[in-house]
Amino acid sequence: MKKNIIGIIGGGNMGEALIKGLLTNKYRVHVCENNISRVKYLTKKYPQIVMKAFESIKASSVIVLAVKPQDMEKAFSWVSTDDSRKDKLYISIAAGLPTQYFEKHLKNSIFCPKPRVVRAMPNMPALINEGMTGICKGQHATDEDLKTAEEILSAIGQTVIVKEAMMDALTAVSGSGPAYVFLFVEQWINAAVKLGFDPVQARRLVYKTLLGSAHLLEKSPFDAVELRAKVTSKGGTTQAAMDVFSKGKFDQLIYKALLAARKRAKELAK
Repeated sequence: MKKNIIGIIGGGNMGEALIKGLLTNKYRVHVCENNISRVKYLTKKYPQIVMKAFESIKASSVIVLAVKPQDMEKAFSWVSTDDSRKDKLYISIAAGLPTQYFEKHLKNSIFCPKPRVVRAMPNMPALINEGMTGICKGQHATDEDLKTAEEILSAIGQTVIVKEAMMDALTAVSGSGPAYVFLFVEQWINAAVKLGFDPVQARRLVYKTLLGSAHLLEKSPFDAVELRAKVTSKGGTTQAAMDVFSKGKFDQLIYKALLAARKRAKELAK
């Protein structure tokens, strides 16, 4: 098996993000997908990929399980026909499912007694190669496996290694995180429209302010607390807005939201 052959089970949005990123980084990509219309779309857009399910599983040294938790049984049925399972690394991007879940289902006394599994949690910006992915290894995966997973997932953005006990919290912080940003932007635009701007102007004002602030935060030597203080003059307009956020207990609301997301991630694992 070639180390640069990556098998992806699942050709949905995140699967496609991986396909695009891996092809750009000169990997050979094999894909398993049972949705016919999706197969036609992917083969037309990415003619370099191979889409022969069982042949793809056998040829790949790394298998990425890029399906939803409720579809994982189908993914296991594809993998179960492969007698070279013991030589492969499995990377899961399914929310909530722990490495033990995959080790249990992939285990076979003859073919795969100690499945090597890495669990990953990417987020939506992976669709434009700007993702943040948290990864952790299972009990049989090696440090080299973790390094391999980092290299593969860097095709869709940046990675951070955490202990598995932190994966549910990571899901709450960065996995679900883009939705928090989108919600804030949505309400920000709505508020601008209520102030009298037309929707096009409101969107332009908010988007550019958001992007400019994000770039400043990334490039500035100052952190978020310091930058906020620099914008907020005592007794000024920004201070008036900050006072409203404070009275509304914005900080507690954010924390409660993350707690709820983490709790749900834990529930999904059961």
